[in-house]
Amino acid sequence: MIEEGGGPGGCPASREEPRVAHSRTLRFWLDPANIAVRLGQAGPVARTRAGPAVAFQVNDPSLIRQVGCGEDIFQSWSADPCLRDFTGNGFSGFEGQAHRDRRTLMKPALAAPRLTALGPSVRDSTEGLLAGLPADRPVDIPVEMSRIVAGLVIETVLNSGISPDTLAGLARARSVLSAGVFWKYALSPWPWVPTPRGRAFRRALGTLNEAAREVYARHRPDADGNDVVSLLKRASDNRPDAALHDLRALLFAGIEATASTLAWACYELGRHPDHQAAIRAEADAVLGTDAPADAVRPDLMPRTAGFVREVTRLHGIPFLVRRPRHATYVGEQPVPAGALVTLPLGAVRRDPARYARPEEFDPLRWSPEAHPQLSPAALLPYGLGPRYCPGAAASEILTPVALASLVRSRTLRTTPPGRTVRVSLELTPMPKGLTMMASPREPQPPVPGSANGEQADPVRRP
Repeated sequence: MIEEGGGPGGCPASREEPRVAHSRTLRFWLDPANIAVRLGQAGPVARTRAGPAVAFQVNDPSLIRQVGCGEDIFQSWSADPCLRDFTGNGFSGFEGQAHRDRRTLMKPALAAPRLTALGPSVRDSTEGLLAGLPADRPVDIPVEMSRIVAGLVIETVLNSGISPDTLAGLARARSVLSAGVFWKYALSPWPWVPTPRGRAFRRALGTLNEAAREVYARHRPDADGNDVVSLLKRASDNRPDAALHDLRALLFAGIEATASTLAWACYELGRHPDHQAAIRAEADAVLGTDAPADAVRPDLMPRTAGFVREVTRLHGIPFLVRRPRHATYVGEQPVPAGALVTLPLGAVRRDPARYARPEEFDPLRWSPEAHPQLSPAALLPYGLGPRYCPGAAASEILTPVALASLVRSRTLRTTPPGRTVRVSLELTPMPKGLTMMASPREPQPPVPGSANGEQADPVRRP
């Protein structure tokens, strides 16, 4: 799930330097591996210009928190009028007290104590959804992970169901919606620029609306009536239109970042068969059908949880965006009203002062035995401040259990060898062009470097 203010981008997944094809300005904004955006290299606040748009990148961690938490001064991207057709009247487009009221309404359903019991349901639902994952041909990993995550969110978090056709359509629509929202916001200073993506975006938005309507109609309330859809229905006096805006936002947010994390996890599993074998062994020990319900928890799967954290560190949302409501200062830098202010979380996650060998994929840095111990909170995986992802607790359960269930069932291999994997320009980074074989698990994992464990090419940015 996502904090309501993500951005496109990603990072190279190998020690080799990626080939960067975008402009210098975009490279400065979007590439967390670029030395110009690393903390301290460009000063606390760096000013850039692209045409009529002025942007300010905040590189100081204390200023990042100040801007991210300063809702009275800084507006989140999702409240921008250019996105009104997407956010509608839901909580993601509200600001101030109205936004806080909607979050407070949903808080009982999305609180960690309630969601920690979802482990067995996530395991069982993942196994059911994996039945639709082809085993005899390469699969489009971003689409399939979107399908699996959408099914999990609907079944386990929203207590509902959806037809297979609508689920498949929603998985395909996710990328169109994510890219469309990004381009709408990115081009907001130039509203006269033609957007040929508009027609596809409207069709994808129709698919999301249909999915939200199905979820509303098929909802199965919990006995206590405190699940999220029940709360939304009661607050809207059971008027569907009043609840569907929030339900649509929850559905999209629930799919977006978690699908990206699982897709990048698949990429890294294909590159690192040894980690795939270790996660499988851990999953076999924890996720058996005879395991007690309270044993299916991420804290009992440290290798899997560490793998997810390292994927987030290297491939998570690279920055958040804000706009000041009026002229202000960020540190000592004057910032005019309406200017784009970027918070480069990707650079924070690659700060060599925090992480040894920051460009290296090393899940063991998150091991309980590692020294010094790293704080997962420093990754800011769900944003910060008042726009912190309301479904963070659900994602903390869903992502590692789903990944472990996937690895327990299938062996992932990148195919075809030598294919370029790019990073899509969407709200959250996705490995564009990543296809893999997801074969039924073998008695023995592939040997690193063998024909069954080809190394994927370094990621190249668009």
